[in-house]
Amino acid sequence: MYKFLLLCSLLMTQGILSAEDYILSGKIMDTDDNWLNEAKVTLSPLKIETYSNANGEFTLKFSLDKPLASKKRNFIASLKIERAGHVAQSIRIRSMSFFAKPLEVKLSPEAVDSSLLGFRTDMDPTNSIIGKRTGREADFYIYIPESVKKIRAALYISMHGMGDISKPILKQFAEDEQLALVGMNGDPIKRGINNVELINEHIEKLAELSGHPELTTAPIMTFGHSNGTGFAASFPRDWHQRTIAWVAFHPGYSGYLQFPNTEKVPSMVMCGTIDKYLLNARQDETVAQMRKEKNAAMNVMMEGGVGHGPADQDATWIFIRDFLKAAMDFRLNEDGTLKPVVIEQGWLGARYDLEKGGRQDLIIAPYADFKGDKSTANWFPSESFAKAWQTYGKREVKK
Repeated sequence: MYKFLLLCSLLMTQGILSAEDYILSGKIMDTDDNWLNEAKVTLSPLKIETYSNANGEFTLKFSLDKPLASKKRNFIASLKIERAGHVAQSIRIRSMSFFAKPLEVKLSPEAVDSSLLGFRTDMDPTNSIIGKRTGREADFYIYIPESVKKIRAALYISMHGMGDISKPILKQFAEDEQLALVGMNGDPIKRGINNVELINEHIEKLAELSGHPELTTAPIMTFGHSNGTGFAASFPRDWHQRTIAWVAFHPGYSGYLQFPNTEKVPSMVMCGTIDKYLLNARQDETVAQMRKEKNAAMNVMMEGGVGHGPADQDATWIFIRDFLKAAMDFRLNEDGTLKPVVIEQGWLGARYDLEKGGRQDLIIAPYADFKGDKSTANWFPSESFAKAWQTYGKREVKK
């Protein structure tokens, strides 16, 4: 579970603005410092609303002829913050002095889907590789469609940021490909762990709860958002022989992209071009370096005009699903063993020009036919996904 932090301040500017003009500005983030976009902020009874931008920032401007009057219940206004997947909260404003100081608001996420099997356990938080190392509670959840008699693979998802195994798109993916969806949450695990063998007993318990003993040895794929990339990269680091593919969505840093053995497993790194974490760490350059120095099976999707969160969650999950499906087709044998990655059997794509910015139509081609620098080009497991990557990269951001 994670909570959300809203830092707000009201500024009444003199000189440029009259005494009746106000600006309410702030930033919305979770307690793990993930900036949250598309949060709706409404000030009533003025009926003024806005949404947080790609980096969680918002501004409300309004004018008053006279101070707001007290209501029957002894408050003059209310501020409401709403975001999909979280419990909305209203704050009663009892005097104009409320606007003179910063405001902190914590919102709780909606309850985990009741259809999921799972449990909470105690884990040593000092084994976490990044972020908070204080909370000892760790949550493990699983979803397996009823039609699945024997799972072909499991998708491990860090429930940090946008990570969520209850998404309908993912449930359908599990149905189509005979997968188990496994979600992990809590400080000891969701940002990565220094030895993934520490989760074995918990995966064994999920296998028992679900009635699928094959879960303990099934091939895996992993996903993590922001510092959840540490989670996604921990498994190819320790279990590269068992990991089909891994996805890093808007990673906070570059270090975990370079964990040992990660280059041996197909991966996709997604970056928002106006995400301040990208501008600080340049994860796209790290991917190019990994391609050049280690011939890594990696590609980066640069999402023009997108910040730290997803611009369109459904479209994002569909794209991630398409990559994972392509990796499964490229590597997974009928008996559950994995084929080695042969870079020359894949496709390549041109690198994004960050200085140019925006959405870009980048050239793709089979490895042998690619005319650019093959050593730093993006790598794809199939023609179909190369085309999906090209299309996704030039599509307009959902407004």
